[in-house]
Amino acid sequence: MSDAVEKIIEKINEDVELKLNEFKVETDKKIEKIRKEEYERWNREKEKIEHDGKREAEGIKSLIISRAHLEGKRELLEAREEIMNKVVNEIKIKARTSENYENYLKKVIEDAKKVLGEEFVIVCIPEDKSKVSSLVSKIAPKASVEMGAVKYGGIIAKSKDGERSVDYSIEALVERRINEIRRKIVEKLFEGEYA
Repeated sequence: MSDAVEKIIEKINEDVELKLNEFKVETDKKIEKIRKEEYERWNREKEKIEHDGKREAEGIKSLIISRAHLEGKRELLEAREEIMNKVVNEIKIKARTSENYENYLKKVIEDAKKVLGEEFVIVCIPEDKSKVSSLVSKIAPKASVEMGAVKYGGIIAKSKDGERSVDYSIEALVERRINEIRRKIVEKLFEGEYA
């Protein structure tokens, strides 16, 4: 009987061992399947994150490049504007030493006479008084010349009663023609240059 019991126990142990092995194999297959599915899911997520990250990085890169380009354009435009302002200011300063300055004074005194009549007052800077007085004596002998503030030279013509005036200063002349002057500056200094 003990032999029979031992054989039963041995058979039970074999069955248990067989079932355990089957269970282990089945469990290993399930674990491997789960591991493989999780690895694939992780790879998909990783690729998605990398793709999204690359797309986001490209977007950020494009934004940074655009900002840098705009900043560069702004700085270039500011530099151009500064140069143009310096050139315009230089034009105003050097206008009085131009060979055409006396002709300009003659022309504006004649124009003032047409606008204001025979008797009017001309205001000029002290450095121009003798030149202006000489021209006035020939063109408008009834007009008088006074010294005053006329920025950069030229004249300001006023009616005797002071109610009307015409600004023929170099400053006013340049400001009236500023668009044309700026266009010429751009053509000469910045020709072919793009922002």
